[in-house]
Amino acid sequence: MTRNILRIPASKYHAIDAISNSLISRILKSPAHARAYLDTPPEPTKAMEFGTAFHSAILEPDTFAATYAVFSGDRRTKEGKAAYEALQSAGKLILTADDMATIQGMQKSVFTHVAAAELLSEGEAELSVTWQDDSGFLCKCRPDWWIDSTLVDVKTTEDASPEGFAKSIAKYGYARQAAHYIEGTGAKDFIFIAVEKTAPYAVGVYRLDEFSLGQGRIEINRAKAAWDYALTHNMFHAYSEEVETISLPNWAFDKE
Repeated sequence: MTRNILRIPASKYHAIDAISNSLISRILKSPAHARAYLDTPPEPTKAMEFGTAFHSAILEPDTFAATYAVFSGDRRTKEGKAAYEALQSAGKLILTADDMATIQGMQKSVFTHVAAAELLSEGEAELSVTWQDDSGFLCKCRPDWWIDSTLVDVKTTEDASPEGFAKSIAKYGYARQAAHYIEGTGAKDFIFIAVEKTAPYAVGVYRLDEFSLGQGRIEINRAKAAWDYALTHNMFHAYSEEVETISLPNWAFDKE
């Protein structure tokens, strides 16, 4: 497998027409959702913007300090509006005082956690990788952090406990992400740094077992097969074209 390792900004990475972990997640929902994602990329949400700022603070603290600024004034006043516009004119990305305090608290927790701090003590952030897989698809990934043969991915979460974060891994398809990134980079290890978004900003550091990574690979293969069929036949269906019978989920039934 030929891999291309690129040092490019995120905007150029996102412009590469290739299968990413994000696209795989949409394909598994349906080819129609994947097609819509490609045709009309979603606008960043407030949560996504916060996540980007947090990643910058953890992975590139000098860049974070130079890029982000706090605005705590009132934009409805003449002075507040002028101060806000001055920050924008200076090219600053603006955070509220509360968001900045949260990010700084999370940042402190990460770098005072023994395992997390050691993983981030050396390495390189935000490298982009492209490769052609065995089925001929051009694929891509952009690891948060790469040190030797280990990839590190930083996640914000509500619950960084082993039980809580395992639920997040299942809910958000993080096993697929780990398997996709390992395939693309040839890394031997993939480690999550999970950080809670509320005090005490607790940190958990985890690696998935091989069984879980295997499940991620199964889902990736299923997605690629569905995407190959959709592209070959130019058929981007969402759900079934027929009438189906469905049932309430188990939790909705009276236990008695």
